Amino acid sequence: MKRDLFKQYFKDPDRKAKLYILSTIAMVCSTILLTIGTLVFILRLLKII
Repeated sequence: MKRDLFKQYFKDPDRKAKLYILSTIAMVCSTILLTIGTLVFILRLLKII
């Protein structure tokens, strides 16, 4: 019988919460970085910077 490491790891609610918080932070950071990159791209395209 094969053990599922993910199920064993996520039996603990604290680990689930920690993963949820880390994934939320990662999604927010990636959104902010994409927005900044898009703004810089538009400003360079218009030769403002």
